[in-house]
Amino acid sequence: MSMLSVAQVDHSPAPTAAGSRATARRLIGLASGDATALLDLIPQIQEQRFEVVRVVRVDDLRPDVELIELSVAALLRDQIWGIVVSASDHCKLPCEALLQCRINGIKVLSETSFWEQEARFIDTATQNPSWFLSAEGFRSSQVEQLRQRAFDLIIATALLALTLPLMLMVALLIKLDSRGPIMYRQNRTGLGGRSFSMLKFRSMRADAETSGSPLWCQQADPRITRVGRFIRLTRIDELPQLLNVLHGNMSIIGPRPERPYFVDRLAAAIPHYNARHSVKPGITGWAQVKAPYGASIEDARTKLRYDLYYVKHRGLRLDLLILLKTFKVILLQKGAR
Repeated sequence: MSMLSVAQVDHSPAPTAAGSRATARRLIGLASGDATALLDLIPQIQEQRFEVVRVVRVDDLRPDVELIELSVAALLRDQIWGIVVSASDHCKLPCEALLQCRINGIKVLSETSFWEQEARFIDTATQNPSWFLSAEGFRSSQVEQLRQRAFDLIIATALLALTLPLMLMVALLIKLDSRGPIMYRQNRTGLGGRSFSMLKFRSMRADAETSGSPLWCQQADPRITRVGRFIRLTRIDELPQLLNVLHGNMSIIGPRPERPYFVDRLAAAIPHYNARHSVKPGITGWAQVKAPYGASIEDARTKLRYDLYYVKHRGLRLDLLILLKTFKVILLQKGAR
């Protein structure tokens, strides 16, 4: 999407006809340089509907232009909800005009704050390194650790009791469907970067990785068995991990544990990737319910945004929200392979 010049700005109010985006939150982008990434990502936000009305170039701002583009009266007339600032040189920003916008109820957010507050992820590509040193969150107390452990024990025990008959039935079907063990152990990277053995129902052929190199699961992967396809779609293959939770090397909620082979490569390619190992890995998590299945470095980069949000904001309220969203994902069979 190209930048809009001042001459191309449409100051008409939001349309109200049926089928329009009248219910969307209307935004102005205040940007220097290329704002293509910002414009491309905003429509993908799931929780809210946003419409970028126009983008104002910081370099083009003059007193007369500023009066037209950023006057409180004009913004309120155009039903502007907020201004997203994507500018590397803050010295050029019209701070007085932006302050008046805030005083009059128009949101003014940096690109970083916009992603965190509205999209609920942390985009490391737009972060100043010093932000990680001063931002709120990213702290772990003994009280929070005890709260998390109690939550894990209660939920894991309840789910095991409820799903035990189902697990026994699935174990029988796996045994009848194909040769190999009912469950398998796989090394995954957990808290502090330490490896542990994660349990899963076997959903692939026993010779799925005879090449010796770990492989990401692909769409319509031929290695998946008939029973395996069903238990992956319904996430039943993950149920044995409740035993990992009781053992203490996993949580109900947390970043998805990855295999050490992939962790080494992802950590080398993605800044701050190892920050996700500062909490216990989870059976489900914010990235699992918000991002698509990860089967590439770019997918892992996307999921890390949500994992970092969880590490920064984790708590009982977010854990309960993730549980509710997980049930929805399971029912709709979204994102499974």
